[in-house]
Amino acid sequence: MAKFKAFWEDNLIFGFATFIAGVFNYLYHVVLAHVLGPRQYGDLATFLNVTSFLIIPAAVVTLIYTRVGKYTKQNSYVQSIVLWAGGTGLWLGVWILGKNLSEIFHINHTLLIIYTAEVVPSLALAANVGMLQRSRWYLWVGLLGVLNTGFRVIAAAGALWSSYRLLAVGILEAIAAWVTWSVSRTMVTRVLLKGEETSAGVIVGTAVVGIINVLFALVDGLAAKYALSPLLAGKYTGLATIGHSLQFVSGSLGTVMLTAILSDPKYRYRYAIMSLASYSVLAGIGEWLFTYHASWLVLTILGRGFMGIAPWMGLFGWGMACLGLLNIFMLYSVARGRWEVVVTAGGGLIYWVWALVHDHSLESFVISTTNIMFGIMCITIMMMGIAQFWGVRLKVRTQP
Repeated sequence: MAKFKAFWEDNLIFGFATFIAGVFNYLYHVVLAHVLGPRQYGDLATFLNVTSFLIIPAAVVTLIYTRVGKYTKQNSYVQSIVLWAGGTGLWLGVWILGKNLSEIFHINHTLLIIYTAEVVPSLALAANVGMLQRSRWYLWVGLLGVLNTGFRVIAAAGALWSSYRLLAVGILEAIAAWVTWSVSRTMVTRVLLKGEETSAGVIVGTAVVGIINVLFALVDGLAAKYALSPLLAGKYTGLATIGHSLQFVSGSLGTVMLTAILSDPKYRYRYAIMSLASYSVLAGIGEWLFTYHASWLVLTILGRGFMGIAPWMGLFGWGMACLGLLNIFMLYSVARGRWEVVVTAGGGLIYWVWALVHDHSLESFVISTTNIMFGIMCITIMMMGIAQFWGVRLKVRTQP
């Protein structure tokens, strides 16, 4: 059928663009891990994690606009002001609280301000990406991702010749964000966008899912910087850089599934099954690489200074595979307006953070992550099954 052909085309386009962006992202980390070494690489990862933490609202905005669609003509100006004011306010917060953050994570205050400058256009860019995804313009979305990550490789290359390596990377990172926003603004003015009226409850639920999803991607890096020595924190960051790739794969598949379900809700189960099956195959390939070719991956991507993480790649990969499945479940809940996953994933996230800040070795971080992700996934599947069962029974009872 034509609609399923479009579904696979969206996955192919968005997946290929995500792959290319992932290659660029890996090149970024390969260059910097080799140039900086574990200690400075750990500092870089902290700058990036703090920035990612600050732009959590951007991921939420993207998900909301993916669910809702384009601006309405009546309030587009107001929304634009709110988005820009929000991004600027987040950056001003760094100026106010930056010294405290620098002391907590043992990083340079000035560099923190420079790295976080990219949060200013982040919300406006996120809204544009969400509108393009809702209208299933995945070619444009993919090009934006490739553009942004490609520019990051240029930023990483700046560290090769600069006497102030982290400074050069930070400045180029900020420029990349502004360039990407400018291109996205041009895109949304040249394509036909879709939109729909959405209840406040669905918007709030979508926002909560977005927050949880982003926190799953970055809190372990921050916890490592807090609970581990600088050297071990840098090594765990390298492990997470490779392992979280499975979560990003699920994000690509889950986003296409979300917009397909919104377009054709009666085929929701088929879209979900196809997405889960595709992810299972890709995650299986990833786990095979993590288990049997860990040393090669670590040496190629991160360098010899990170070889100590190789024995933990296989176990950590299983945890990340479970996290990817959880990600798809969360995006399905957004499409259907069902929020059981919010309870299980949110509770699991809190417990995961608590466990990590009480762990003080790389081994403990890996074991806690894998066990907790598996547990959250199992509980989530059970809760979704119970909710579906009772929903069907209620529907049968209410039929005349």
